[in-house]
Amino acid sequence: MATKPEILDDAIEVLRRGEPFTIDAVAREAGLTKPGVVHHFATKEALVLAVVDRIVERWLTELRERAGEDSSPAERLRAYVEYAVTGEFDQSDVALLVDVRLRDMLAAQWTQRMDPWFGTEITGTPRQRGALRAARLLADGAWFNKGLGIPTVRGDEEDAVHSVAMRLLEEGGAK
Repeated sequence: MATKPEILDDAIEVLRRGEPFTIDAVAREAGLTKPGVVHHFATKEALVLAVVDRIVERWLTELRERAGEDSSPAERLRAYVEYAVTGEFDQSDVALLVDVRLRDMLAAQWTQRMDPWFGTEITGTPRQRGALRAARLLADGAWFNKGLGIPTVRGDEEDAVHSVAMRLLEEGGAK
């Protein structure tokens, strides 16, 4: 019988392919019956929450590798911006949009876990904080569009976009 982590990986694969996210689809991917999935995740809500949590863990692992365990708020924000601007993303990364009825709860879950990486606790002048927010917004748009498969940056522009994001961080004092 498949384990919870294996079922979650199968659920992420369903998302990655852009298929409708149902317990039946996850069961097919996992080689289980629907009751086999329900044994581990009683409801679709429970499954989606666990999937988003697993995706957040994937992000946090990547961010910790970039910033280090004892990183400052500025180092964490820089790691987030660099990863979001330069990383590869797919439809599983936007799992928090998988079910409109759960969107608020999933967004809150994502924000609660990711907030330490957003630089919200960094102080400075309004201009500095504005530059940090602009870098974050640029990063948010970059990974979100990649996750949705929306082309936004040409290959010859990638370095320039990354440089703009880094300049915004420097302007904000996140060196």
